Amino acid sequence: MRKSLLATRVENLSFPAPPILAEPEGVPSDTPIRLNLNESPFSPSPRAIAAMQSAIKSVNFYPDHGCTALVNALSEKIGIPTDQFSFGNGSGELLIAAGMLVTEEGDEAVFPAPTFPTCGKGVELSGGKIVSVPVTKDGICDVDTMLDAITERTRLFYLCTPNNPTGGILSQTDLDKAIIQVPGNCLLVIDEAYYEFAQYEGAPDVLKLLSNRQGPWIVTRTFSKAYALSGLRVGYAISSEKSINDGIWKLRANFNTNRIALAAATAALGDHEHLDSILRKTIAQRERLADATREMGCKIYPSSANFLTIAPPVAAKPIQDALAKVGFLVQALPWPDKNGTLRITIGDEKQMSAFINALSNILK
Repeated sequence: MRKSLLATRVENLSFPAPPILAEPEGVPSDTPIRLNLNESPFSPSPRAIAAMQSAIKSVNFYPDHGCTALVNALSEKIGIPTDQFSFGNGSGELLIAAGMLVTEEGDEAVFPAPTFPTCGKGVELSGGKIVSVPVTKDGICDVDTMLDAITERTRLFYLCTPNNPTGGILSQTDLDKAIIQVPGNCLLVIDEAYYEFAQYEGAPDVLKLLSNRQGPWIVTRTFSKAYALSGLRVGYAISSEKSINDGIWKLRANFNTNRIALAAATAALGDHEHLDSILRKTIAQRERLADATREMGCKIYPSSANFLTIAPPVAAKPIQDALAKVGFLVQALPWPDKNGTLRITIGDEKQMSAFINALSNILK
């Protein structure tokens, strides 16, 4: 039999495939209700919608590869120089690049488990080895144990705060430990996909703390969650130094962030009232879901994101399947034990009412 043309490294990738949600008409259906992908149930900013409508008139031209308008807006908002930013088709693309930047055959990268797997894909593509360290019982990255896992071969140290799929945020104490103790020959990657939710609830300012780090670092963020722009795929990375940023730019595909997406993200960044509205409504429904599921006998894990992870009183996977049959998609996780947990994206008030009722009926 003819040997596969795929490189062994690609054939052996352990990266899970994204869920396939077919859209035969080219638009998402109202059913099933997607509570499995951490999308926003709310529409994006009216300013973003207007900016997209205007940008459509210019789609015969390639977009600005330097993302000038967006980088200027971000630089002014965050207080970081423009030459420390890079952009991707979602932050996942940038996380893959981060993994590829610093790892070669035989190198190691320390990751929490479970966590968002995309940065690990870049490590594996480069021939590196992932060293997995279980998260704490509350679903937060176990920084002390992760630091103990560092060896002379470690080239990347990945933290996710809030951690996906568990939801917990790192304390300032733990962040400070990682920032100071991760060696200078190791890239510290901090994934802040849910940054806006965490900040709204008083999480530590990661960029401010990183000013104390001597070694290299990357922080990744996205417009997919709090800004309700998942379908446009806009993410950005902030790097500690020009060489790191230059490396990401070398790995970027040409024009990887499209014109409509750039217009929407730039406009959304300036609509503080709409962002505040999404954060308030999402967090209110998350707390409502936490209260309701706690009354059903579920264990609730801490969350500062737009999802909630719960441990039902029975095995999670059959509940996921039962929910799918009545029109709700959620994510069953094989953590922390054989019964597992359910990660539930927070929907709007109507969706959460229907979901709570469906889950209650199933558990009965």
